[in-house]
Amino acid sequence: MNTLDLALFATLAVAFAVLISGPMRRNQNWSAMVTPLASIIGSGFLVSMPLLAGALGIWAVAAVVGLTGLAYLFGGAIRYNIAHVEPALEHSEARPALRLVETASHLVLVGAYFISVAYYLVLLAAFGLKLVGLENPVLGKAIATTLTLGICGLGATRGLKAVEQAEIFTVGAKLAAIAALLVALLIFGMGLPPGYSWQASSRDAPLDWETIRFLMGMVIIVQGFETTRFMGQMYDADLRIKAMRRSQLTATVVYVVFFLLMIPLFPFFTAEPDVAGFIDVIGRVSPWLPYIVTAGAVASQFSAAVADSIGASGLVSDTTRNRVTAKHGYLLIGVVAVSLIWGTDVMSIVALASRAFALFYALQCVVAMLMAQQHGARSRAAWFGALGAVAFAIAIFGIPAE
Repeated sequence: MNTLDLALFATLAVAFAVLISGPMRRNQNWSAMVTPLASIIGSGFLVSMPLLAGALGIWAVAAVVGLTGLAYLFGGAIRYNIAHVEPALEHSEARPALRLVETASHLVLVGAYFISVAYYLVLLAAFGLKLVGLENPVLGKAIATTLTLGICGLGATRGLKAVEQAEIFTVGAKLAAIAALLVALLIFGMGLPPGYSWQASSRDAPLDWETIRFLMGMVIIVQGFETTRFMGQMYDADLRIKAMRRSQLTATVVYVVFFLLMIPLFPFFTAEPDVAGFIDVIGRVSPWLPYIVTAGAVASQFSAAVADSIGASGLVSDTTRNRVTAKHGYLLIGVVAVSLIWGTDVMSIVALASRAFALFYALQCVVAMLMAQQHGARSRAAWFGALGAVAFAIAIFGIPAE
């Protein structure tokens, strides 16, 4: 075992121990921040690399900066809504149009969660099969279907609280695996072996309309910050606003550092889309990394699917005023997710999830615009309106990688 491998395992062990330690768990600032942070990074940390690097080469770094920056702007609208819309709704001061759009955004988010459950479990199957050297789409769909039915069946009959309690360990495992990965890449980059270079070339992918549409279909990789909007029963508004801002800035730094450290490995990503292609390439750094990264990915995808299932079923119940119960919500999730798993492919689910969350962000921007108008803040209303138009464009024009 060489120095890189020793550093890899040391970082993994120390990071995991710190993340699940009592002081960290009792730190309210960290607790509020870790859920959106883990959701953002878990949404597409590993998927983003093979798709962006394979399509854009060195320009993938600029692409991820743009995507995380755009997500931060969308987050600004939701942070505004936490500060201003939530109190107005609570005290019946919001106008009917605003209430209508807010309710519509919740329904859209329910649909986005339905799609994301399929997204997470399809990725889980893809990573697991890639690790054992299998590339069988039908088997992957069968595994994802089995997991979907298991989660939704358990949710409808007994609830998922017991499974949800394991989130502290799955989130810890995911973030520890990412920390270990970054340390390994740093050491690898400081002493590149023959055949590797920091001079990565660009793919033949000009910044045309099709490339922009492809990037629109990648918004899912920075999704997850919106979870703080629905954590009002756990944290006050100020803490949630800070938690969202900190989680987005931290995720941006992690994404950009990750892409920069991966530059010497960019040439080994193929132009053909492969969501699990990262597993093959990262083995060039250390033979242990594919196992560590896959374990973290599988744990995170499963916990994210459980969390989104709980969130979706709860939103269904709340939005319909319990006309559709949470138990029935789980059954509905199962039907939609399984239909998506068998009716589409992985790339289509990635783009569809991106478009669904973009539509939610668009409606939240409209909510922010209406509230700003109600407060007489015209310039702010115009900004939120323009931001909403961008999000609507993503929802309409985003396409999967081809």
